[in-house]
Amino acid sequence: MKNANKKTKNTLSKTEKTVQTWNTNYLRKQFQEKPYKPNGEINNSPSLTVPDQTLGIKDLLRNHTRGISSNVKIYEGEYYDTEIPIIDDLTDLDAFRQDLKRRETALKAKIKEEHDEKVLQRQNEIKEAENASNSEKLTQ
Repeated sequence: MKNANKKTKNTLSKTEKTVQTWNTNYLRKQFQEKPYKPNGEINNSPSLTVPDQTLGIKDLLRNHTRGISSNVKIYEGEYYDTEIPIIDDLTDLDAFRQDLKRRETALKAKIKEEHDEKVLQRQNEIKEAENASNSEKLTQ
């Protein structure tokens, strides 16, 4: 009987071995010796709340109907020029994707055209400056 008890004590299952190898120092336990102290700041500054500064729903509605503004921050929605598509089917998704690619190529062409115009304009300015400096040298 003693041999049977020794065998069961020495032979542990794989999960029991895994549990024993865990480092449980970092786990909070209900009845541990050292109490858990959270890391963080302690706010000792005085409170900014003022007693009796709240308004009831009745007062808020009365002020709203009379046009009296309450110091409530109102967030305005953001509206864009492009329309957000409603995609019901995969064919709609393909059509939208093709439309985006078409717009992208058009914008890239327009950007390249504007860039080429600026380069030409800059080259013309440089030539004019060189011509002006050459004409000044000839007149002297």
